[in-house]
Amino acid sequence: MEEIERLEIRIEELREAVARSRRLRLAGFASAVIGPALIIGFALGLIVYSSTRVIAAFALAIGGMVLMGSSRSSTEELERALRQAETERIAAIDALDLVQVGERH
Repeated sequence: MEEIERLEIRIEELREAVARSRRLRLAGFASAVIGPALIIGFALGLIVYSSTRVIAAFALAIGGMVLMGSSRSSTEELERALRQAETERIAAIDALDLVQVGERH
């Protein structure tokens, strides 16, 4: 039973970590879209040009791509660990050799 409780806690931690990693990936995607959009805005004259803004736009674009890639691999790794922990939990429950209670007549 202690093993199952430990696995339940581990599964919950992994689910939270997967959710965090997905949020980071979404933030990376947003940054990777906003950065180039700003650069296009500068080129078309829609946004007032300044060197600080251009640097920020490039940083958003590059940083967003890096964050997306890093978060993707982290998410995949966490999801594999989650599936493994769930498999171990199922095996631990099956190993309990529980007795089914039938109906009495």
